[in-house]
Amino acid sequence: MATLSDVAAAARKLLFAIPPDHEADYLALLKITDRAVAAVMEVPDYRIPVDEVQYPRKDVHQPLPEDNKLRGWAWKVTIQGKPGRILEGKTVCFKDTICIARVPQIFGTTAIEDFIPLSDAKVVTRVLDHGGLVVGKAMCENFSHGPCSHSTPFGPVENPYATGFSAGGSSSGCGALIGSGGVDMGVGGDQGGSIRIPASHCGLVGLKPTFGLVPYTGVLSSDPALDTVGPMARTALDAALLLQAIAGSDNIDDRQLGAPLPVDVPKYSELVLKNREKGVKGLRIGVLKEGFGSNSSVNDKCRNAIAKFGELDATVEEVSVPLHLLAPQISHILNRFGSSQTRQGRQVSRRGWYINEFWEKLLPWTQDKYEKAKYYVTGTAMCAEYGWSRYPTAYGRAMNLSRRLRDEYDAVLSEYDMVMMPTVPQPARRHAAYDSGPLAWANAAAGIGTNTPASNLTGHPTITFPVGFVPPSADDILQPEDHNIKLPCGLMAMAKMFDETTLLKVTDAFEQAYNWKSL
Repeated sequence: MATLSDVAAAARKLLFAIPPDHEADYLALLKITDRAVAAVMEVPDYRIPVDEVQYPRKDVHQPLPEDNKLRGWAWKVTIQGKPGRILEGKTVCFKDTICIARVPQIFGTTAIEDFIPLSDAKVVTRVLDHGGLVVGKAMCENFSHGPCSHSTPFGPVENPYATGFSAGGSSSGCGALIGSGGVDMGVGGDQGGSIRIPASHCGLVGLKPTFGLVPYTGVLSSDPALDTVGPMARTALDAALLLQAIAGSDNIDDRQLGAPLPVDVPKYSELVLKNREKGVKGLRIGVLKEGFGSNSSVNDKCRNAIAKFGELDATVEEVSVPLHLLAPQISHILNRFGSSQTRQGRQVSRRGWYINEFWEKLLPWTQDKYEKAKYYVTGTAMCAEYGWSRYPTAYGRAMNLSRRLRDEYDAVLSEYDMVMMPTVPQPARRHAAYDSGPLAWANAAAGIGTNTPASNLTGHPTITFPVGFVPPSADDILQPEDHNIKLPCGLMAMAKMFDETTLLKVTDAFEQAYNWKSL
């Protein structure tokens, strides 16, 4: 029960001077909180049930290094879904932020140990209900934070096309495993580009759905205003099949305002197949002026791919969204100020399923945990604590500006079917050294998330698909043979809210017309 020292400690944190004759009153109020918490904690937690009989977990194990050469696996498991459904015959992995009951969750870190989820995330259940064969958990970055693939203490996740180069983050394991052909498809997570960056670096189709289309239930959160999960695959048709399986409201996740019920989710795969004769004829494509950076190889590769849509009878014109240039700064504030509070256990102002067994393992933070979480996490924590105290209205200002950015994109999308730009305006980089320090890590990530955060802020669906190879940046060419390295390059398209169908159709049309590896 609370004591007078607890009263004094709470007041110090609030910078509140308690009048001496009120100390006993506040102690009585704290004891009311003690009794309320005690009453709630006596009741068993209310979790999503897991049907072990229908979907038994088999062969749960960590793969040996020789069986995990790209370091993309966190854990392996075999769970067979229902036969005769749309994902039958497809192997599926999940980013290691997504809970699979009875399978240990690493979360890319050693700051927590022995965390084993007690329930399946909703997307896992839906994959199994639709016939998928779940084969394991894909490694993610340390606390699922960062656009590179060097931050786990288990070694960097390797790019399947070039050892020593980033696979992208934070869904790095999904990118490496699917890109190498080890798995057919996977579900990644995206708060600022963490599906699309690894998809672009690893030659994949990666879709960040409309905010809320896919339930986040049973997935470790960063900031509920940005949390998104979605499909990663080698083809648009596979991405369509997976999205069809996992989309739709679940009546639990309050991020899903406006999402259809599962029975009303479009049959994306059928729509993609039916569109093949028409292709992109008649579509209007806006090319975002502000979306191109300084790397000429990426710019040329993406502009050449966009021009091919013109050859396929789409209308292609340049458009401008000036506020797009401010998206990285808006995202910096929302992502850091928000995710820092989540990591401190301050999960408030939303309805949904809270993964309490994770927070019981993590909290309270200690020096040892911070040191194991490494620099993207500690850097975020430091910037956020400073930012909240120095700039208390910055988060609200940034959230309001994200709505303005949405309105500006909506204005363009009222005249065009989609807006295109490079996914990442630079090639994949070499790994930063694990012990190189906070600033070196920040420099390694600089510029990667220039384009991807915008649709996390606005909520629009965005897809990336591969359009060819580019050479490494000059700084990453260390010896003559490095000139022979070829790194995948992705093109990104944004469409109207809940218009994933058009994005999948356009991606499939490009795949049917061109082999990206020979462009």
